[in-house]
Amino acid sequence: MRRQQETDRCLGYGPGATRGGRRGAALVEFVIVVPLLLLLILGIMEFGVIMHDYIMLAEGAREGARTAAIGRPVKEIQNRVIEASLPGVSPTMIQITELDPATGGWVAVSDKASGGQNNVPSDGIVRVTIHAYPHRMVTGNFFGWLPGYSNGFMNLNASLTMRRE
Repeated sequence: MRRQQETDRCLGYGPGATRGGRRGAALVEFVIVVPLLLLLILGIMEFGVIMHDYIMLAEGAREGARTAAIGRPVKEIQNRVIEASLPGVSPTMIQITELDPATGGWVAVSDKASGGQNNVPSDGIVRVTIHAYPHRMVTGNFFGWLPGYSNGFMNLNASLTMRRE
């Protein structure tokens, strides 16, 4: 029994224990847990902001495709995309294309000579793409290893396709 009490005292248990065996354990645990917790919190925050920006770009592309599908002119489509998406979207980031059934490729949409409509034929396929939107990373270089990251920015893209009415 005496031997058990001496062992307990050395390990920091029981009455009269010196806690010599547990000294610094809390600091070591803190040093291990805090970086992991920080990584988790910053990751959740950054992912949330990226998803917000992507959803806003997708909404802008959807509104632009809807506007193109009802036959509105190119300038009006671009303005609708800019209104419905993020403030940093510029007309140079917006690409409006139609599917060419003869070649199977995508060609740029233009306006009819009258200027009141785009030149996509009825039942044609129109696509609006927002490309290379520079999302500024909230955490700076912390997540610099993510694909698409460059100089504090991550380029985001969104696209939507609709049939012309």
